Amino acid sequence: MQVTCSSINYREDQLFSEATKLWNLNSLYTDLAKQKQNNTKKEPQLTKVEKACLRGLLPGCSPRKIANALNWSAASISVELSKGLYRYVELLTGRQQNVLKNWRDISQWLEAEGYKTSIPIRRQDWGVSPDISVFYGRTEELTVLEQWIIRDNCRLVTLLGMGGIGKTALAAQLAREIQGNFDLVVWRSLHYAPSINQLLVDLIQFLDNQQQADLSEKTEVLISRLRNCLRQKRCLVVLDDAENIMRCHTHAGQYQDGCEKYAQLLRQVALERHQSCLLLISREKPLQIELLEHKTPCVRSLKLRGLPKEEAEKILESKGFLREQKEWDELITIYRGNCLALHLVTPIIQDFFDGSVSQFLSWNNMIIPVIIPEPLREILVRQFNRLNDLENKIMCYLATNRTLVSLEKLRNGIQIDSASELINALKSLERRSIIEVEKNIQTSQTIFQLQPLIRIAFREHYNIRS
Repeated sequence: MQVTCSSINYREDQLFSEATKLWNLNSLYTDLAKQKQNNTKKEPQLTKVEKACLRGLLPGCSPRKIANALNWSAASISVELSKGLYRYVELLTGRQQNVLKNWRDISQWLEAEGYKTSIPIRRQDWGVSPDISVFYGRTEELTVLEQWIIRDNCRLVTLLGMGGIGKTALAAQLAREIQGNFDLVVWRSLHYAPSINQLLVDLIQFLDNQQQADLSEKTEVLISRLRNCLRQKRCLVVLDDAENIMRCHTHAGQYQDGCEKYAQLLRQVALERHQSCLLLISREKPLQIELLEHKTPCVRSLKLRGLPKEEAEKILESKGFLREQKEWDELITIYRGNCLALHLVTPIIQDFFDGSVSQFLSWNNMIIPVIIPEPLREILVRQFNRLNDLENKIMCYLATNRTLVSLEKLRNGIQIDSASELINALKSLERRSIIEVEKNIQTSQTIFQLQPLIRIAFREHYNIRS
């Protein structure tokens, strides 16, 4: 059962006590009370609610969170702040009335006035996070993710996309840009599918200042300890390669044997109140995430597409290629703006075609539609090896069709009677970021296709000639 604010017994003077560790609250209470008297001619003392609001705003709690904790409506707390505390802070910091528009300014203005007694110690453990010395584009995605995590206080964000599309690089760039908003940042890879207890013990020991945690403890106890860490401090936890805790040869998004309790962790991170964020990076979207997105707005997912042409061109420019606009556009289209594909194919163009994109395309089109560099082929084959029988059957049909395929044509082509089985298999392939699903503008039909990279890699891997 989800706990509501109305079922919680609280005292206003006990809320948001973490502010006492970093701020000179007694001086703030006194000085703001004087401004209150000057502004309203009332008793020179802050109410318990005003003090609670101040303690909440200082460490970065939004007015909505404060309203929930006080069991007030968001609208009521907004009015309370606008008529009271915001105006007192303006007076105290020597600003004109009604200039405070963003609640986040409160802590910055008061810190500048010297009311902050200590600066929190921030720690990071970047694990196997890539070192991003050069980063191309993704401005829009960075803006969206930062808004979700910092402004909207999302607790669980999932970054999705096919192999090589740039998920890990984007997450690393994002984490470094927003690290100043967190007390603790930790990056871990799930590449080897650690048990849930192994992961929890590792995270707790870092987030809880090297406090001991035992693998033999019950998972529920370890999750509870982790939740305490996420509540007490603002933490950014990044878990990469999450597809490795998912089961193969069945519909995408189901936890493999031994990893089922990851569901318990994600559920509690998503639904329990805290001030932290877990960023999950995966080629496959867990089914559980789809369910959690319907339960709370604090869970969101972003599926990465290829780089737009103007951003992908920067990769070619960085390699010293002479601009051949038409040819560059064609190359980027063929590889769908896949970051890894473009990085891997450019040395081939330099070494074998004297750096001429037009020569490469001429030879490329003559032999096969797309040349797939071996490291990328290996990534794609690993994804193909996770498919179940019906998914493979759908992929075979799409791989032999260069045109867009409607749902009805696909159903007739693979000769399947059950519409439900077909839809579920298509949704599974979409969760794996393998197929492209679009709407035909003229007919309003849903249509399916494989992008050239995937179509050619699949045909070659399974030796499909027709």
